[in-house]
Amino acid sequence: MFPFMKNEKTLSRFAKVYGSPGQGPRTFGPLRVFWPLIPICIIAGWLLHAALPTPCLSTSQAGVLFVLLATLLALFPSWSAKRLNSFLKGAQGEETVARILSFLPSNHTVFNDLQLDAGGPAFDHIVVAPAGVFVIETKNWSGEITFQNGQVLCNGKNPSRSPINQVKEETVALITHLSRSGCPDAPVHPVVCFVGNQSQGGVANIGGVIICTETDLHALFENTIETPLPTGSMGIISSELARCMNDE
Repeated sequence: MFPFMKNEKTLSRFAKVYGSPGQGPRTFGPLRVFWPLIPICIIAGWLLHAALPTPCLSTSQAGVLFVLLATLLALFPSWSAKRLNSFLKGAQGEETVARILSFLPSNHTVFNDLQLDAGGPAFDHIVVAPAGVFVIETKNWSGEITFQNGQVLCNGKNPSRSPINQVKEETVALITHLSRSGCPDAPVHPVVCFVGNQSQGGVANIGGVIICTETDLHALFENTIETPLPTGSMGIISSELARCMNDE
């Protein structure tokens, strides 16, 4: 369950929450950052073995390899610090959004850091609401957020991975899973939420993906309702997602 504390009366007023936000970036981020140390250490060990006690490398060959290794070791700290900070910043963004979602009304259910299938996408947040099911991809970027040719740009540049394509892939994966599980049909809304960074133009719809900030989230759920999702359908979908959460 979500770690933010609420008393029993408060719990009955707000959304039911599953999962801990930011767990993925905080757990796997350091592993993805520091894995290059493994081949570096292997190379260093091989060099020592090749140089001593009976060298199998010439002095020039060993010198070149030692220079390359020293260069890698010199560059690694700055590269790793930047990468690690990126993962931790992402986790902080997820925690911010999760805190806001936890105060949705009691007819909402929130799932944080959920992976439906082994090898499938990891969802930052899924919200089951009267307005439908929301797949929320959180981004905690620094810089000016703009839109061009159906894509999101940060400081005028394309990100390494498009958040719009990312959340669309997650939405397709969720729809497929719910269908295979026999859940009732429900509208599924893909959302990209920027934390602490107001995009130009405010809330937008880019290629069917809602673009917003954390301050827009509550209004987003209220304003999306056309035909409310039946309570029974919401319960079935929430139960299936809770089962996936418990199977992890």
